[in-house]
Amino acid sequence: MPLKTIALLTLLVFGCATVRVPATAPAEPADSAGVIAPPIVDLFIESSDPVPPELAASLDAQARGALATALSAREIASDAAGATDAVLFVRERAVALTEARHSQQTWAKVGIVAGFVVVVAAVVILAVSGSKGSSSVGKGAKAPTPKAAPVAVKPRVVPVSSPKVAPQVARVTPLPRSPMPRYPAPGYPVASYYRPSPVFIGFYFDFWIPPRPLVLAPEPVEDAWYAPDAPPPLSPDAPFDDPADLSEPPPPETEPLAGVALQLPPLAQAVNFPVEDRGFFEGPKTSVQLDLLDRATGRLLWSKAVTADEDPADVKAVAKLLDNAFAGQTWARRSR
Repeated sequence: MPLKTIALLTLLVFGCATVRVPATAPAEPADSAGVIAPPIVDLFIESSDPVPPELAASLDAQARGALATALSAREIASDAAGATDAVLFVRERAVALTEARHSQQTWAKVGIVAGFVVVVAAVVILAVSGSKGSSSVGKGAKAPTPKAAPVAVKPRVVPVSSPKVAPQVARVTPLPRSPMPRYPAPGYPVASYYRPSPVFIGFYFDFWIPPRPLVLAPEPVEDAWYAPDAPPPLSPDAPFDDPADLSEPPPPETEPLAGVALQLPPLAQAVNFPVEDRGFFEGPKTSVQLDLLDRATGRLLWSKAVTADEDPADVKAVAKLLDNAFAGQTWARRSR
């Protein structure tokens, strides 16, 4: 019974549920006007109960507001890091905890300590009761043993007879006869028996045709035939040998120059952390990756990823995280 009670208490102490929901949908980076592009926030919310949509929207707004406030304190020029037209992309991946989650973690720690104390106390009680029981059994088992009086024993000579050896009769075992030849001399019996042949003759064929690459022949394309344009009508007043005054063809339309496609680097391992591997007692976490690109050339000029165990809705914590990321960069000085 004590062991069952301890197991039940341990199950109740460590049996905690985790509900994790994404608060934002995945978004694509947008290269809008300005030096700092609109930030991309990937927020997850952990709770012990189902998260209502209103709470998820509120935490998402707080995280976006904290990041926007921290970025507004930075003054980044368009020629930052030697760029012609610089643009800064900001991507954030964070995990926020609800108040119910914080309360559950606190009570779980208290329960673990209480359970540990109960287990230690139960082990001590069992050890003490076991030692008392063994000592009482040992004391009751002892009894005085009477001592026997010494008895004198006289030595006596015992005659020893010689051992008798029984005679052994040797037995003769006849050896097996060798088989008679198949074609013996006349007068001998013929021994017939089956002996399998040690030689086996068989045939085996193996064919292998190497695969050939599949080549698709191009489909024949017929030359497009267009009917000739109709001749322009002749003016009735113009002379026969003088052609009509034709207008000049319009100049060809000039296509607008296509902009350079901007390609962001993949997220660093510190930012793209697996959310499913988080433990029960882990707190909030905020990770930010900053990428500075040149719109004119599409070249990546600077990239930095930082992470900290901070609440993404805390403005001061997010501002401190950005200070660590922009440390040593003169083009990203703090305006206020």
